Amino acid sequence: MCRRSFATLALKNMAQPETHSVRNGVIATVVGGIALAALGEVWPPLKSAGQWLWAKGAALVGLFGATYATPGWVLVTTGLLALITVVRVLVGMRSSGPVGPPHLQYVEDELFGAKWRWNWFRNEISGLWCFCPRCDSELVYDDHDAQGVYSREPQTTRFVCEHCNNLEVARMPGRKTYALEAVQREIRRRIRTGEFKGAAVEG
Repeated sequence: MCRRSFATLALKNMAQPETHSVRNGVIATVVGGIALAALGEVWPPLKSAGQWLWAKGAALVGLFGATYATPGWVLVTTGLLALITVVRVLVGMRSSGPVGPPHLQYVEDELFGAKWRWNWFRNEISGLWCFCPRCDSELVYDDHDAQGVYSREPQTTRFVCEHCNNLEVARMPGRKTYALEAVQREIRRRIRTGEFKGAAVEG
């Protein structure tokens, strides 16, 4: 008699979690269905978004209640902690500082009277252009007198700030292309000598 009552109690205890899981699933399904139906009447796109979120939430709840050798809630909690750890490591690596040679952060300097800015692409200078040191406007160039082949005047390129009443900010020998190449040569020279470390850098 005692043995039977013990076995009956054990079977009841084993069946109890399954009963609770089924009951909770039914309640959640009914409540979710009512909520989605109400949302769908208000705005159809909201209904589809709600269905997607509900499916994901139901799957997550199912993981917590699932039966494994290890309880589902332990697996989900461990997975979330692992995800948080990975995200924190990635954010830490990103904020730990720039990767690569230090001169790749050297993207601004005052050269030949103007403020120059540029980018780096595959360790080469790109997007080089000059700005007014007073108002930070982009400068325009005039190399008209550099075009005259028979002119006795030395070929020069003028860099002018339209915002500062056409103020001539810089004057360099040769045409615009030659002037830009001269600036690039000066940038590379400052990198080789280490002078760039005292100049303005990105960030």
